[in-house]
Amino acid sequence: MNKNKLEALLSLLDDPDKIIHKSVEKELIELPVSTIPQLEDSWLESKSPLFQERVEIVINKIQFSTVKKEFIEWSTTKTPNLIDGAILVNKSYNPNLLIEPIRKSIQKIKEDVSLEINDDLSPLEKIKILNHFFFNIYNYQALSPNQPTNWDGDIGTVLSQKHGNSIIMAIIYAGIAQELNIPVYGINLPNSVLLCYKDEASKNSKKKNADSVLFYINPIDKGSVFNQKDLEQIIHSKNMENKLKFYKLASNTNMIKRLVQHEINVYQKLNLDSFIPNFKELFRSI
Repeated sequence: MNKNKLEALLSLLDDPDKIIHKSVEKELIELPVSTIPQLEDSWLESKSPLFQERVEIVINKIQFSTVKKEFIEWSTTKTPNLIDGAILVNKSYNPNLLIEPIRKSIQKIKEDVSLEINDDLSPLEKIKILNHFFFNIYNYQALSPNQPTNWDGDIGTVLSQKHGNSIIMAIIYAGIAQELNIPVYGINLPNSVLLCYKDEASKNSKKKNADSVLFYINPIDKGSVFNQKDLEQIIHSKNMENKLKFYKLASNTNMIKRLVQHEINVYQKLNLDSFIPNFKELFRSI
């Protein structure tokens, strides 16, 4: 959009006629994120509180629209990266999120773990090494679900604080594992943060269902390992019908959807309602 047309639209943004205002806003929010500096300059130059308020709304909608598009693109890739998915959720309400520190934190853990891991190790040995660095050396811990905060799902904050809700901790743990070519994934047990170690040897075999899992992992109990029988007991303790799908791998998009749903629940509890519509839109987009 050329400068003259942009200025013409902005001159109508605080028009008292609601129809005109909404029409102008609709056109403005279609602008690329690169236009935001010009909108911010207009905000600084204006002395109208109403204009400034409406410019802020336009900027926020442009930023969210950009993240939503990235989120949809992420979800449709062949192998959506868990860490990238968590970053996009964080960006949906913090568009100025610094990604480089996040990636540096992840890379440091990966480098430390990779020095100790080789192809001769068994799956259990690999998980033992990952657990040692993640829980003992870096001391990551899950926060109590009884103390929800508006930051416990932010991957940026969680990596710096080394604390977070159980879902983001499972995502970071599995995300690091996957980037190290260790096949750790979520499972399809509702309201669960449990993970599994995929049996890579069964990819081309006739094994089905739970047989494609070597063992299960509890990322909020320092990566403790358990078997299918133990998972059956967990399902029984939850008074749930024992369905075969509960033992299967969950997709990475499913894991990120759980994070978004958690954010919706937490923000509702904290009465931070202004963020909820965007979370719901993000949830529906994948």
